[in-house]
Amino acid sequence: MRQTWANIVWCHWPVEPAAVAAVLPDGLTPDLHEGKAWVGLIPFAMEDLRLANCLRFVTRWLRSAYFGEVNVRTYVIGPDGQRGVWFCTLDADSVLGVATANVALGLPYRVATTKFSGDSHRWDWYSRRRDGAVAALDVRITDEPARAAHAGLETFLLERYALYSVWHGRILRGELHHEPWRVRTATLQNVTTETVEAAGFTVLATPHVLVGDPVEVSVFRPSVVGGR
Repeated sequence: MRQTWANIVWCHWPVEPAAVAAVLPDGLTPDLHEGKAWVGLIPFAMEDLRLANCLRFVTRWLRSAYFGEVNVRTYVIGPDGQRGVWFCTLDADSVLGVATANVALGLPYRVATTKFSGDSHRWDWYSRRRDGAVAALDVRITDEPARAAHAGLETFLLERYALYSVWHGRILRGELHHEPWRVRTATLQNVTTETVEAAGFTVLATPHVLVGDPVEVSVFRPSVVGGR
């Protein structure tokens, strides 16, 4: 698949490694930064979604070229020793997007109603899924020029180019590609974390917040780790 990710907000909290280990399947372990695991609440707009080859017509037919997504994710080391992302839940307001990701990638997508409003100074995201869980973020964006992620925590959280999932009891690793993020700092005005709590996390610390410029993303077919 090819797509553009826009209006992305990264809101992250440090959590104890044991909290992350408790939600992971066998074969994955928490990836730590300075002894802490991290969990993120991350909304963004998926624009211009294109399925590859003979499936391109499906995207046009169902008119699902744009939709909002709000995910809860953490960071892991796979059984192959490589770093990646583990998605606890992904909420999206596209039936096609949810069905495609569930089938093709083994990801825990759920249908939700998402809303975005904003301008150059403020972004406001809201999502409510069918079970009633709400996620919301309201951020004020600084006037600083967009920049590369700083080495250290920022690159640990943002520059991730692979995901892990479980499909029929087997661990899959999916690769993706995009240019490095260009980011700006932002101040959190309001947050609702029901989907984070539903994923098994209690988040109390002040979150780390960034926003990003749009990127063009290619997502490749996942493969079973170890080739089994």
